[in-house]
Amino acid sequence: MHLATVIFALTYLLISLGENSPRKLDRPTAAMLGAVLTVMSGSLTRGEAAAAIDLSTLALLFGMMVLLAVMTRSGLPTWLAVRALHRCDTPQGLLALVVFSSGVSSALVLNDTVCLLGTPLLLHVTARARLPATPYLLALATAANIGSVMTLTGNPQNMIIGNASGWGWAGFAARMVPIGLACLVIDWLLLRLLFRRLLSSAEISRETHAEPYPPVHRGLALKSVLVFAGLLVAFLAGAPMDFAAVTAAIALLVLANRPPREALEAVDWSLLLFFAGLFVVVEGFVKADRHLLERAMSAIGTQVGTASVAQFSAASVVGSNLFSNVPFVLIAGHWVGQMSEPRFVWLLLALTSTFAGNLTLFGSVANVIVAQYARDESPLGFWDFLRAGVPVTLATTSVGVMLLCALRLLGLA
Repeated sequence: MHLATVIFALTYLLISLGENSPRKLDRPTAAMLGAVLTVMSGSLTRGEAAAAIDLSTLALLFGMMVLLAVMTRSGLPTWLAVRALHRCDTPQGLLALVVFSSGVSSALVLNDTVCLLGTPLLLHVTARARLPATPYLLALATAANIGSVMTLTGNPQNMIIGNASGWGWAGFAARMVPIGLACLVIDWLLLRLLFRRLLSSAEISRETHAEPYPPVHRGLALKSVLVFAGLLVAFLAGAPMDFAAVTAAIALLVLANRPPREALEAVDWSLLLFFAGLFVVVEGFVKADRHLLERAMSAIGTQVGTASVAQFSAASVVGSNLFSNVPFVLIAGHWVGQMSEPRFVWLLLALTSTFAGNLTLFGSVANVIVAQYARDESPLGFWDFLRAGVPVTLATTSVGVMLLCALRLLGLA
């Protein structure tokens, strides 16, 4: 076993433990430690390490974070959420609203951000409505993961796939939006079935409809919407996503006429460091133990067929939960190009690695965000999540893969 493989395993272990690790290292620090060890051990040169960092993905993440930070400060997202909640009369209606609003929102912005903004608001609403929070927290997390599959900017692994695969934003969305919407319906039906007794005995308190609307900075909200709409037009026109996102972010910082540090301080710099370190660690592992990838590749085969699609999908779901979806995508991306139909397999990898995030509480960062923010008011345990995660993951992955295969047979994927 090569030293780079040992470093990769150690880094993954520390990332999995998070702040429960012996030295209390958080995930970004663990990734950066792995990157430093990869270079110190000679597994990669400094030049190879620098080349391994995908600046396009980091730039795209940065641009989207700045846009969301400014839009959030305008108060518009919270105002829209409260307005929508005022129109809900039943617990079942609120469940549907949470599933489809968080799913569609995650297609436009990062799923992690949707959960970050949505969890406190959802806890507040369920408390005032005197409703059990667990079904709605699960709806927020699972739908945010599912909805994020619809675009290349929905989640970090899709951003990586977008930069590596050659798929454009519009082409990817045209194929994945119908699949994502169908799977959101499945998510809603399953959650409604799992919690039918709890929801049927609940009733929304009238206090919810008396909730005052939060203030909105109209000028800043309008500028945010216009810039974000311009960014979507640029994506649809085929502009480079990283450059378009950074350009939109800078434009909004200029137009906002507010201290830029407010938005820049809201950027999750630790997440960018996490990705930078992870790129280096994975590259060192792939360089040292490429034969392991080739062995896995030979087990699946390079020809796309029913058996290989099923094997690849199962490997993606398991691997995304063992390694987390972003590291798995980085590793799997090295052999996708050898497949007979790489463009189809990139779509398959995006779908399965994203839906795999719903299997367990630790399957995606979005899940952890929801659990972390809800831990004091409505603790979301591992088994609570697993109860919904297993059926949701199995059903959506199965249906999603079948729909994607149908598009392939029609010559559309």
